Amino acid sequence: MASFAVKGVRIGEGRPKTVVSLMGATTDELVNQATRAVGAGADCVEWRADFARNVGDPQAMALAARELSAVLVATPLLFTFRSKEQGGQLPLEPLAYEKLNRAVLETGAIDLVDVELGAGQDVVRALVEAAHGCGARAVASHHDFGGTPTMAAMTQLLEQMAGLGADVAKLAVFAHDVRDCLRLMDATEQARQQLDVVLLTIAMGRAGALSRLCGQAVGSALTFCSLGTPSAPGQVSLAQATRVLDELDAVLAANDHSA
Repeated sequence: MASFAVKGVRIGEGRPKTVVSLMGATTDELVNQATRAVGAGADCVEWRADFARNVGDPQAMALAARELSAVLVATPLLFTFRSKEQGGQLPLEPLAYEKLNRAVLETGAIDLVDVELGAGQDVVRALVEAAHGCGARAVASHHDFGGTPTMAAMTQLLEQMAGLGADVAKLAVFAHDVRDCLRLMDATEQARQQLDVVLLTIAMGRAGALSRLCGQAVGSALTFCSLGTPSAPGQVSLAQATRVLDELDAVLAANDHSA
C-alpha cells in the first residue's frame, strides 16, 4: 500500500491518522480551533475554506493560510474548499475554484489540498500538478450523499482519482444500513490490492461508523473526527476515535507478531 510522510506524520502506514476540520469564519477563529485540535491530539487538521468570511478574496485567504500554518509547525494542514454540490457551503465556478486553490498553494503554507473530482479532469490535473510544484500533496475527492454505489462504481472512482495523479483518493458515500458500510469497506480492500495510492474512504451516517473506526483493516489511511460540531454526518469525537484506533492498532500488531 502507498504511503508518504508529511511533517513527520506517516500517512498510509499504521493506524488511520485523525483529521479535525476547522470551520472558523475568521483567521482568529481558525487559529483558536487549530490550537485546540493540536492540544487534543489530532494528527492532522483540515481548513474548510468554504466557511471562511473572506473566501471570495484569494489573497486574503493566502494570508490566512500563512497565519494558520504558523501554529501548525508539526501538524499537517489540509486545505479544502467544499463546493455546495459536494456538501459544502457555497458554489464556486471552476476558474474561481482553481484560482483560490492556486493562491493558497503558492504560499507554501499548506501540506495537502483537496481537489474535487467534479471540478473536471483538466482542473484536477492542473491542481495536482500545482500542488506537487509547491511541495504539497493532492487529495482527489468525491462525495455521494444519496447512498452507496456498487462495488464496481466505487472502485472505478478510486481508480480514476489515482489515474489523475492524486496522492490520496478520497471517497465518501452515505450508508443507509450496515451492508452499505461493508460494501464500501470491501471496495476499499479491493482498491488497496490494485492501486498505488493512499486511500481515504468513509461511509457517512450512523450506519457507517464502522468505516470511520476500522479503516486500518481494509486500507483507509485517514479518518475525520469532531471536536464539537461535526463537518459531516456520522463523525465520532476525536477522543473516542483515538481510543478505538489505538486499541485496534495494538490488537492488529499483536496478531501480526503471533502469526
